[in-house]
Amino acid sequence: MSSIFHRSLTKSYPEVVAGDGPYLITSDGQRVLDGSSGAAVSCLGHSNSEVVDAIVSQARTLPFAHTSFFTNRPSELLAKLLIEQSDSAFEKVIFLSSGSEAVESSIKLARQYHNANNQPNRVNFIARQSSYHGNTLGALSAGHNPPRREPFAPILSPAFHHTLPCFYSRDGKPNETEDEYVYRLMAALETQFQELGPSTIAAVIVEPVSGSTLGGVAASPVYLSRLHELCNKHGALLIFDEVMCGMGRAGTLHAWQSLGNVKPDLQTIGKGLAAGYQPLSAVLVSGKVHSKLLEEATTKPFLSGHTYQGHAIACAAGLATQKYLIERNLLENVRNMGELLVTLLKAALPKNVVKEIRGVGLFRGVEFQPVDPSGSQIAKEVAALTFEKGAAVYLCSSAVDAVLFAPPFIINKRQVEELATTFNAAVREVLTRRGISSK
Repeated sequence: MSSIFHRSLTKSYPEVVAGDGPYLITSDGQRVLDGSSGAAVSCLGHSNSEVVDAIVSQARTLPFAHTSFFTNRPSELLAKLLIEQSDSAFEKVIFLSSGSEAVESSIKLARQYHNANNQPNRVNFIARQSSYHGNTLGALSAGHNPPRREPFAPILSPAFHHTLPCFYSRDGKPNETEDEYVYRLMAALETQFQELGPSTIAAVIVEPVSGSTLGGVAASPVYLSRLHELCNKHGALLIFDEVMCGMGRAGTLHAWQSLGNVKPDLQTIGKGLAAGYQPLSAVLVSGKVHSKLLEEATTKPFLSGHTYQGHAIACAAGLATQKYLIERNLLENVRNMGELLVTLLKAALPKNVVKEIRGVGLFRGVEFQPVDPSGSQIAKEVAALTFEKGAAVYLCSSAVDAVLFAPPFIINKRQVEELATTFNAAVREVLTRRGISSK
C-alpha cells in the first residue's frame, strides 16, 4: 500500500518508471503516448538529454543560494531571454515554483502597484466564471471552478468577483456576430466596474485561452483589446494567466501573440517554462508596473519572497528548455502538428457526437454533444479508455463534456496519427458500450 496522500483517495495509480520522447513507460511495460503533456507541462517530452545535462551541471556547480543574499547566472540569463522574446512587453521577471505561486504573486504585485500609486482603495479583482487560476487560497479565490471552490468557499477572499467568460460558440445569441457578442461582454463588465466602483478595481485577470475548466476556449479576436481598453479607462491592471496556455503552447511564445498581440501589465507563466524537468513558474512584469514599484521602493517596499524563488537548478532547466525550443524552431512544429491533429480528428470522429473541436496550436479541446439519453457525459469514460489503449488525454471539468489535447512540442506526424487513431477508437467503443449510434 502506498504511503502517499494521492490526488484521489479512491483511485489506484500505475507507476511510471521511465520516459522516451513523448511516451511514458509504466512498471508493467506499457508505453503511453502523452497526448496532454501531463497538464500541458512536458512540452519537450520525457527524455531530453540537453535539459537533463543542464540540470546536472548546475547541481554540481551551485544547487541553491538564497535570493535574499544572492542572484545567480541561470536566473539572470533566463530572465533576459524571456524579456527579449516578448515584444518589449516586460522589463522584469520573478521566478517561482508553481503556477499558483505565480498567480498569488501577480495579485500581490497588482495590489502593491496601487499602493505605490497612492490608490489603496483598489482592493477588488475581477476574474471570469469557469476559470482556473490555481489551487492555493488566493488563486482559488480568483478562479471559478465550482467543484474545486465549494469545499473552501467560506474561507475564500470576498475581494474576487467574476464576470462572463468569452465563449462565443456556446454563449453567442442567434444572429449575434462575434463583435456584437464581445461588445455585450464588455458592457456587462463595465456594469460590474460601476457596481463595485471603478476606483476600487485593482486588476482583471483572465486566461487568454482557457485550460481544462472549459477545454481550450480561445478569446475572440477583439476581446483582449477591448478588455485592455476598459482596464486602461478605469486605471485597473490587466493580468494574463498563461500558466497552462503559454510558453509556446499556442504556437507563439505567449498565447496573446496569437490573439491580437495585446500586451498585459502582468503575466503568469509556468508548466512549459521548464517542461516539467524542474518545478518553475514566473511572473512577467511590465515597465509600467516595475517603474512605479521602483519609484516607491524605499517607502513602500514589496515584501513578498519565497524560499525557492529564482532557484538556480530550476532556472537552468528553464533556460535549457527555452533555448532548445528556439534553436529547433519548435513553435513551427506546434502550429503544423496542431493543424494536423485537428484535421485528423475532424476526419475520424463521428460527426453526430462531436460538438466542437477548438483551440490553438497544440492546445485543443474536443467537446461532445449530449448524445447519451440518460444525460450523462461521456468524456470521463472516453479519457479512461484512451489511456487503457495507450494514450493520455486530459479530462476537462464537468462544466463541459470535453477532453483537452496538449501533446509535447516534439511530437511528429506518425505520433499525431497514433494519438488521433487511439482517441477515435476509444470514442467509438464508448458509444458502442452505451448503445449510441455513430455517424
